[in-house]
Amino acid sequence: MPTGFIRQDPVADPRAFRNVRPATAFLLLLAALPAVPSPARADPCGPQLIADFVEDVSDYFVLKNASEPGWTVRRVEIDLRDSAGRLIFDVSESGAGVSGWRPYAQAGGTAVAVGHTEVTDGDSLLTVGFARFDPGERFLFTIDLDDTLPAGTQTWVDGAEIAGGRVIAVFAGPDGSEVERSAPFEPDSRADTGRGESCLVS
Repeated sequence: MPTGFIRQDPVADPRAFRNVRPATAFLLLLAALPAVPSPARADPCGPQLIADFVEDVSDYFVLKNASEPGWTVRRVEIDLRDSAGRLIFDVSESGAGVSGWRPYAQAGGTAVAVGHTEVTDGDSLLTVGFARFDPGERFLFTIDLDDTLPAGTQTWVDGAEIAGGRVIAVFAGPDGSEVERSAPFEPDSRADTGRGESCLVS
């Protein structure tokens, strides 16, 4: 065979069908064609936590365990140290915040918390531990946030200011092993450990 030529499969050569019935020849041609790969299917995310910050009369966070079955949330940390607005927790009347203040308090959901780290006024870290936080369950808590930007503070916090803060979640898998996932808060005030993943999001 001359150099540079690609060998042709004899089955795909029309001369091979000279004495073959048309229907049989067609099937043989189909068999000679390369297989077409199936479209890529998104895989489940496994452990996934979604955290939403809501600015309202009372600031509050909504945590949702969006994991696949078998993945429970053991603890969640809210870290505001790298937030664009240099946010802090304003939990006392005489602290570093402005206007209204509000300490940590559970506000709803079916997940069962066992406790949280102590938060003093001006802190930027908060961790909540859970006895049960199964897939599909939510947990809501209130706590006041204020910014500490040099240009001055305001009494409300928008998505652009919480952007850059992070949520860190520790999960227990179906086999009991622990896995950690984290995600930054985006300008839409949401941190989703599954955002940008090639997985199915419930």
